[in-house]
Amino acid sequence: METKCKRNGCKKAYNENENNDQACKHHPGKPIFSDLKKGWTCCNKIVYDWDEFMKIEPCAVGRHTNVEATEGGEFYQSKTVQNAQKGIDNFADSSPQPVRKIDDYNREEAEKKKLLEQQQAQVQKQIFVTPTGKYKCTNKGCLKEYDPKENTECFYHPGEPCFHDLKKFWTCCRVEKYDWDEFMKIPTCAKGSHTPKVV
Repeated sequence: METKCKRNGCKKAYNENENNDQACKHHPGKPIFSDLKKGWTCCNKIVYDWDEFMKIEPCAVGRHTNVEATEGGEFYQSKTVQNAQKGIDNFADSSPQPVRKIDDYNREEAEKKKLLEQQQAQVQKQIFVTPTGKYKCTNKGCLKEYDPKENTECFYHPGEPCFHDLKKFWTCCRVEKYDWDEFMKIPTCAKGSHTPKVV
């Protein structure tokens, strides 16, 4: 009566009366399927194609057996597989995180921004003084040094400079120029007090 051999790499039918120490060619190690790699732990040969894996010659000789091998019956698992399984287990065990509504998130961000602005406003600021002992005006179109003790007027542009295509102008007075020097010569359109530079 024939029995099927349980050894990896053999799996052939055999008759116990004809069984001997040279009858079974097999792999005593574990099959490796790590990413795209395929092979056996016992003979240290790695291939990438399934057909090539099936053609790897057995590296051990012995008797046929109908007892399932305990050493070679399981797949070899790489660290990639172990780490992936660990991540899946951790995710399954972790408690669900509360879902934050977008309105709550926006309100929290607005409160953080307001608190930051208040903290910044509390920082003691000092007026910048030039080497000549004067203040520096930060109004656009002025940027002059002035003596704070003198009641001088500031002529400036309250709008923003705009550079569109080749045009250059101020949003407050809309005098369009194409040349940079001509743009710099556009007369200011507002009068008021100087705004000192602070640091």
